[in-house]
Amino acid sequence: MDMDEALGQWLKQVSKAAELSISDQEKITKAGADIFAGKLQEATKEKHPDTKGTGGKYGHLSEDISGKKGDIDGDHNGSSTVAFGNKAYIARFLNDGTKNIRGDHFVDNARDDAKDVVFAAEADKYQAIIAKSNGGGDK
Repeated sequence: MDMDEALGQWLKQVSKAAELSISDQEKITKAGADIFAGKLQEATKEKHPDTKGTGGKYGHLSEDISGKKGDIDGDHNGSSTVAFGNKAYIARFLNDGTKNIRGDHFVDNARDDAKDVVFAAEADKYQAIIAKSNGGGDK
């Protein structure tokens, strides 16, 4: 194989990688979102344990965390979202604080702590998608 042919194949692979579909982008970001949701759930249980009652109508705060494909408005643009459900306002009070509650920044700290693991999960998913699009196996 000569240099022109090798560079042509490389350019074709790079072009394919640069033009990921929205679905593939969401698969990548969802892999990271799932990891972050788990880390956030752990941090929530650690800082604000489920020790009192049943949690009411919506359950405990740590059970109200979910990740989904799409942005916060539900638009499918390649991003994924991790959020608290119906108890998001309580999580904000506990994280940021109020005039009567000192905030402990558990969401911010969980986000910072999970950054490397989330990036690694997204990179693994990206590599699997690229390998599959270049004729590799089903990762």
